[in-house]
Amino acid sequence: TPASGISVLRVGWRRPNDLELCTLDLLAAADLVARAGAERFVTGGHSFGGAVAVRAGIAMGDWTRGVVTFATQSAGCEEAGALSAPLRAYHGDRDELLPPMASEVVCHLAGGESEVIVCTGAGHLLTEAGDRLRAEVPEWVRARLAATATG
Repeated sequence: TPASGISVLRVGWRRPNDLELCTLDLLAAADLVARAGAERFVTGGHSFGGAVAVRAGIAMGDWTRGVVTFATQSAGCEEAGALSAPLRAYHGDRDELLPPMASEVVCHLAGGESEVIVCTGAGHLLTEAGDRLRAEVPEWVRARLAATATG
């Protein structure tokens, strides 16, 4: 939002489920906003998009200040240890598609400042955790961006 100085960009994939192309789509979008003045990024994604967010976060190196995933798959996140930024993974304990273990594996691979937050009663879409996500995610993103802006 203009008041916070933080912008959000939602990227649509040209070929969903193609991890390489989708990662390039996210990186191209980041390049466009960097050319317009963006200096720091927090990537995020749901399910398959979580793997895209991790991979793009790795590719952007020090430009990445955080990665947040929602019910992420672990496939495609094998190199998560190369992230130079904190990772926060939200996952529902009633996910009917991907078990919470998928997010746990990604955080284990990432090491460092990674954490899994299990949302009690939430399924794959995390609808039941909506209030929690709306309260916590923007705050976490702001903290990642603010922490690096001053030092």
